Amino acid sequence: YSESSYDKFEIPKFMKSDEQEKLTGARKGTLLHLCMQKLEIGKDYELSDIKELVNSLKDREIITQLEAENININAILKFTKSNIWEELKNAKKVHREEPFYMTIPAKEIYKKDVGEKILVQGVIDLYYIDKNNDLVLLDYKTDYLENGAEELIQKYDSQLQLYKKALEDALNRKVDKIYIYSTYLGKEIKI
Repeated sequence: YSESSYDKFEIPKFMKSDEQEKLTGARKGTLLHLCMQKLEIGKDYELSDIKELVNSLKDREIITQLEAENININAILKFTKSNIWEELKNAKKVHREEPFYMTIPAKEIYKKDVGEKILVQGVIDLYYIDKNNDLVLLDYKTDYLENGAEELIQKYDSQLQLYKKALEDALNRKVDKIYIYSTYLGKEIKI
């Protein structure tokens, strides 16, 4: 055989690098989430600023070229034009990526009468004290939706109730508002 005929064979899937593979929806969601966490609170963003943010992550090798190309920069820009973003600009305190640990009775999860407790850990995307001194809890969701906001509420309500309890226990005060920010719908959904 000749060298040139070998070049015509397609590389088997198991030999391809991640760079050559298509990104999963979950990975795209993680990337969108990463960018939203890196936004500078209070800044008025334009599309060029979002592109610059993505390029900065790529240049620092936090993300790859393929990942950079798959980030929905319009969805990020839309978040910076949302009601939530406006509230964040005037917030008294903002906390992002806040880890928590709590124990809850196993029966709350398994719906069976068992006495054990379970250690639950998670990360709260964002919470803030708004200008009216309300404690607001927000979780980003990047899910594709067929049936709109109700789909997200049904899917994530119990998760957000856990986050709410963890936050209330940690801060010793009640959570006043809970939102999901849907990047797919481009808006916040009150729970």
